[in-house]
Amino acid sequence: MNSTFHKLKIGENYGLEIVEELIEAGIITLQNSREKTLKEYPKQLIKKEFRNYQIEPKLYFKKPFYRFWFNLVEPNRDIYGKIDKKQVIKDYKNYGYKLPSLLFEQLSIEVLKNRFKNKNQNLKICGSYWDRFSEFDIYCNGSGFNVVGECKYTSRPVTKAELTKLESKIIHSSLKADYIALFSKSGFSHELEKHQSDNLLLFSLKDFREIL
Repeated sequence: MNSTFHKLKIGENYGLEIVEELIEAGIITLQNSREKTLKEYPKQLIKKEFRNYQIEPKLYFKKPFYRFWFNLVEPNRDIYGKIDKKQVIKDYKNYGYKLPSLLFEQLSIEVLKNRFKNKNQNLKICGSYWDRFSEFDIYCNGSGFNVVGECKYTSRPVTKAELTKLESKIIHSSLKADYIALFSKSGFSHELEKHQSDNLLLFSLKDFREIL
């Protein structure tokens, strides 16, 4: 949240007022971080590089249309309400490919929850996860097990190198991952498919039919 205020060059107090208004208007929603506090007890010493670190919530647009409007249309609207349509189209060609990525993550979570429900293993808490080290598209807690997932809405297959990178991030953030779930718009490399196991779940677009 504070990085958003910094990008907009507004102070925290004014930023919080805007956030409150947008939440009341039903435009955005706030997701709190699940990261553990750095101090486990009051007098615990914190490493110098983390002394100014703040655990922050994330802000999400409640509807995909709001994400489209405030990313592409609103920045190209003047004080009289006139929209520069040519610039909107230009920006869409340059940045529009990023817009479906969040929706793909949200649908991926629903696919994952449905898959475990069919195994009589309900996922209790599911969403994104971020901490001072890394960010994860999906982190779900079940009854005695956890799932860490990543979503790739790209035009190329996901490779084993990307799995290795995710495993490294998991270790660095000290997360427990009983299962790793990868979601890909464009499938997976042959090497990664051969690497599949009971603990590595690979989901392609055809798996999204399960929630239709």
